[in-house]
This record gives sequence, structure tokens and C-alpha cells, in this order.
Amino acid sequence: MAILLFLSLCLVTNTYRVGATLPISRTEELEERHRKLIHKPPIRSIQTEFGYTIDCVDINKQPAFDHPLLKNHKLQRKPTFLQRRSRTSEHVLPTRTSVFELEKDSCPIGYVPIRRTTKDELIRMKSLSDYTYYSLVQGAPGTHFAALYTKKRNNNSYVGVNAHINVHNPRVKKHQMSCAQIAVQNGEHDGINTILFGWQSDAFKKTGCYNMLCPGFVQIDRNVFLGIGVRNISDYGGQQFELPLSILQDSNSKNWWLIVNDINVGYFPAALFSNMSVADLVGWGGRVTGVVKGTSPQMGSGYFPDGDLTHACFARRISYNVPESLQEPQKNPLEIYVDKPHCYNLTYFGFFDDNNRYTFQFGGPGGDCGM
Repeated sequence: MAILLFLSLCLVTNTYRVGATLPISRTEELEERHRKLIHKPPIRSIQTEFGYTIDCVDINKQPAFDHPLLKNHKLQRKPTFLQRRSRTSEHVLPTRTSVFELEKDSCPIGYVPIRRTTKDELIRMKSLSDYTYYSLVQGAPGTHFAALYTKKRNNNSYVGVNAHINVHNPRVKKHQMSCAQIAVQNGEHDGINTILFGWQSDAFKKTGCYNMLCPGFVQIDRNVFLGIGVRNISDYGGQQFELPLSILQDSNSKNWWLIVNDINVGYFPAALFSNMSVADLVGWGGRVTGVVKGTSPQMGSGYFPDGDLTHACFARRISYNVPESLQEPQKNPLEIYVDKPHCYNLTYFGFFDDNNRYTFQFGGPGGDCGM
């Protein structure tokens, strides 16, 4: 049976303040969440080309507000910051922006898209989630990284991270996942709070990623949502399709907003985090999870970096936000972390050219990478 590879927006958080829930098992918690979801009648349902259903739910009654820390939360319909994304010369690199499956469809005003998920799908997501350690640069058995990140210093204070990452379709098997991401992170060890945002390929066909395991995300946009399908995939040596991605903190509300293609998808309220008033580390790169018969999946395009941006996966125009300004990493040394260089690698070019600015490539074929 052929496996349908599915590309989606993926997001992971560690929120150690979520201690207000009852001490029940994870499976029981998922069953309870599913019960609440099916009792939110949609005003409209949309069947997607990828084979799953989107329900249009009242924006004020979406699943986020079932979270105990958000009982008195005031909805923020748009951020207070301005998005300034410079235009690039498309003829320099054959790059276009990927489009999403609901580009020509949307929920009515006052309603937001929520991907319908069965209890079995939630349980499968939970099993994949348990297999992954949610940190940009700290590994766990079966999880491998190729990451570029800022050095930790006592005075580090970041409020956002940005990049244009091209979209590929790495080969994965059942119970495997391959992701390209940007990240903000704060804290150490068990006190780490992390948000990872990017595209993902997995072999679950309908599970998307960990979005339903991240309670509290407030959906705002009527078209683009976490877990949405991405239509356009880059060709090796040919046309490249990319997603401009940002994680930005609103300076007034302190909520962390997720932005793709200049669309404010939604946000994680500040109340969810134990240690995320700012980030002390930001980064970019790839991550894979799952060892099947001794084999780890491909990362990025499945090819090692070689300097040709139409070959290995790239992250270009990387930058980060500090209070009051957007900065590039020309004066801030960056660290490279690759845990299995015979399977995956990362090459940082620094300033590439005026169009791509600060750029790197990452990825590899996977294979016998060990644990």
C-alpha cells in the first residue's frame, strides 16, 4: 500500500505551567479533548483535497479556550506589530511562495478553521510526540538534528525569529517524521519553553503533526491553520517553492504570534508559558524522528548541502527580532549542531548575496544513523 506523504505546518511547545489539569493518564486526557471537540458544532465543514475535514468553529468557542489558564483570556484579533518583509528579486533564484489547500476557500467571518481529528488520530499523534524531545538542539533516542542557532549569553533577549525555507517532500516511513523549522526557546533542562514552527512530512496521512497536543493555541486566520496542506513542492535543480516564516512576540500582550506568507495564523497566549517573557535562543534547521528497521528518514530534500540552493533544503534571509528592531546575524556568532554528520549536515554561508542575505543549507539522506 502506498503511503501518502503529507506536508503541513508544524508547531511544538513545551509549557510547564500546564499543571492545572487533573492528574489523569495522557490517553484519558486525549479522549476528554476529543469529546470536547466533537461537541463544538461547526457552522460549516470543508472537505479538503488531502482527504480530511475542516470545521468552521465560532472564534470565541474554539478549543483553545477549553484550557484552564485561558478561562478569562481576552481574544487578540490582530497583533500590534508591523510586518516588514522586504521584496526579493525572483530572477536571482527561481523561488516562488508555496500555496495552501484552502487558498480559495475560507470560514465565514467570526469563525475559524479547526482540523477535524478522530480519537485514534490523537492517540497516534501522542505516540509520535512521545518519541521527540522538544528542544532545538538537544537530542533524544531516534531524533536527529541539523540546526543553526544563536550563542547563549547572559544578556540575550529575543522577541522573534524569521526565515524563508523551501519546501521539500523527504521520504518517510510509518512512525517517522521530517521537519524544517524556525524556533524560539528560553530556559534550561526541564524548564525549557520552546516554540517550533515550519513544514513537516510524515507518513500518518491524516494526523498532520502535534498541533492538537499543543492546547491553548488561538486560531485567528480564516484560511490558514496549523496542519494545513502545502500544495507546491520544490524540484531538485529546478523550481523552488518556499514559505516565509516568523514567530514574533507582541510587545503589548506578550503573546507569541505565528506568521506564514505574511498571514497572522494565530498565537500562543503569554499565560501558557512558565518562562517565555523573552527568548534567550533562536534558531533554524531540520529535525527527524523515528527509526524503522534501523533506518532514519531523509531530512530536507534528502541531499547534503553543496552550495547550490536548488539542491539541498535552504533557509535564506534568516534574521531575528530584539526589542525595537529586526537584526541579521552579521555581528552575532552562530553555532552549528549536527548530531549525525554521516546522515545529515548543515553548511552556513553567512552573507550569500543581496537577494538571499544570510543563508544556509541543511539536510541529508538519513539511513543507518543509530539512536
